[in-house]
Amino acid sequence: MKRLFTILAILALLPAALPAQESSAPAPAKKKVVVIPIRDQIAPPELYILRRGLKTAIEQGADTVILDMETPGGRLDVTFDMLKAIEKYPGKVVTYINTEAISAGALISAGTSEIWFAPTAIIGAAAPVSGGGQDIDETMKLKIVSYLKARVRAMSGDQENRAKAISAMIDANYELKFGDEILKPKNELLTLTAKEAMKEYGDPPKPLLAAGIEPSLESLMDTLL
Repeated sequence: MKRLFTILAILALLPAALPAQESSAPAPAKKKVVVIPIRDQIAPPELYILRRGLKTAIEQGADTVILDMETPGGRLDVTFDMLKAIEKYPGKVVTYINTEAISAGALISAGTSEIWFAPTAIIGAAAPVSGGGQDIDETMKLKIVSYLKARVRAMSGDQENRAKAISAMIDANYELKFGDEILKPKNELLTLTAKEAMKEYGDPPKPLLAAGIEPSLESLMDTLL
């Protein structure tokens, strides 16, 4: 009888011990994402929005920042300041092209780790123009184009296809070609749809520009989380 009581006592303790064991395991940390809208002409207000958003992301310990991109372009000097702000940010920054990233928008997108597309989004036509939209003096334009292409190569790292695609958006004289296929002849500027940006080229084959296509910003957040 004494042995029976001992066994029953041990069994009675087990259910109480098990929950304590399970609750001691820490819950997995939830990732944080901060979304920064880039929705107008690239000008000082957009630079302020970007800097404020990046500061918030640092304060909140965000894992990823998403630039919600919808811009027809804008000022080149502000674009450079925005690229510097992105470069200084210690975390991961990705672009979601909601509708369009034209001109300066394409350059800013090129400065982020990944470029994601909405199904009908487009990117391109990034040749430099004056603040009023007029053509720049030819000599100055050559200097700016050369500088921009070098910046794009530096920002793209080992993503060679991306560097080539953005260069074709900046320089009308640049021929974008893979094997026998000419994607952009000379005397044109490259503009890509989401599907075109997803096509694979090179050896081994890699997407031309896009990290992926997502139907909405919310679905991209789910993918990144």
